[in-house]
Amino acid sequence: MNLLRDELHRIADEAPQIDLAERALKGAKHRRAITLALVVATAVAVLTGGVVTVVNGGLHGERPIVLTPVPEVVPALPKKGVGPLARAYTYFCPPPPIDGTDCVDGRWRVVTTSGVTYELAAALGLRNVGKQVLLGPVAITQNGRRIAYYSEKQQAFEVRDLRSGRIWKAPFTISKDDLDGENFLRLSPSGLHLLYANFGSRPKPYSILIDVVEGKTTTLNGTWLPVSVGDDGSSVTQVMLYDSTTRIRVLGNEPITIKEATHSFSALGPDGRTLARIGSTRDRDAEPTPERPRTIVTIDAISGRENPEVTPQGIPEGLSPSHLGGWVSDTEVTLLAVPKLPGAGTPTLYAVNVHTGRTRQLRTIDSETIGVLPGLVG
Repeated sequence: MNLLRDELHRIADEAPQIDLAERALKGAKHRRAITLALVVATAVAVLTGGVVTVVNGGLHGERPIVLTPVPEVVPALPKKGVGPLARAYTYFCPPPPIDGTDCVDGRWRVVTTSGVTYELAAALGLRNVGKQVLLGPVAITQNGRRIAYYSEKQQAFEVRDLRSGRIWKAPFTISKDDLDGENFLRLSPSGLHLLYANFGSRPKPYSILIDVVEGKTTTLNGTWLPVSVGDDGSSVTQVMLYDSTTRIRVLGNEPITIKEATHSFSALGPDGRTLARIGSTRDRDAEPTPERPRTIVTIDAISGRENPEVTPQGIPEGLSPSHLGGWVSDTEVTLLAVPKLPGAGTPTLYAVNVHTGRTRQLRTIDSETIGVLPGLVG
């Protein structure tokens, strides 16, 4: 789930120039109780087949959505022989507790592309500990075959190959309490490089690049937000947001600046320099500022050269582009479109051609609780 993470996204759209790490921490701590309540309410509705309306991240008393019930208890993730994953999400048991069940609140669950659901008990789920809301971050490779998570037992990140069962452990430990604050976990396409950043749990933000095969770590500048990491471990992309601009850098190159404050980026392209983003719906030069259709813009992250924007085609009227992810070819990037209003459509993952705007549907998300999707930058 990216509910806590969305606080940073909200801040990015505000007008005044900000210290992102400091501002995000203050805002996130102020809203954690509300966030937890929202997560619980949504999860309960999913479990019981009850009614909850979610609009722009809030609960409202109109246009109810009836969500599909899901089982209270599911089998543990097998040690090996599991097919590709479609998503991961946290689950809450319906109140009151049901005698004779082993349901545990806040556990991570994973769903395979064939529709089978398992519990990922090894991963730290959502917990309210004292005044802290903790959630161990999870990331899934774009092909769905490997998953990274924070192991509460090992106090370290682990990467698990779902078919073979092999597990790679990160070469350093992180206290569970250090997961307090906004945190981000990015996974390379192979799953063997991780990029972790945390805002708030320590005196200052920090970011670490992890090679789980070689057992190496590299400390990065923690004031930059992580976007993606390549299989070579060196194609690291980071951004820094200001009031009306965004700085972008690919590790080892000079940063570039675009004249838009945005967090909606794709992973770095196969050529090691192309980056896509979702264009703003606001025209800052117009009075009043009208809403514009969502567009896709590509930029050379090394030189700064920007290409003309394109409008995604074939997306139903009720859906709006929300997040980008990894690339499925040299010209196509994954795009998640979500309902503009409750009941206006089904969340759908597309591949969009960044030159023509033509889209093709990859899969639909048969739940209001989207959670974590393979390869998505969110």
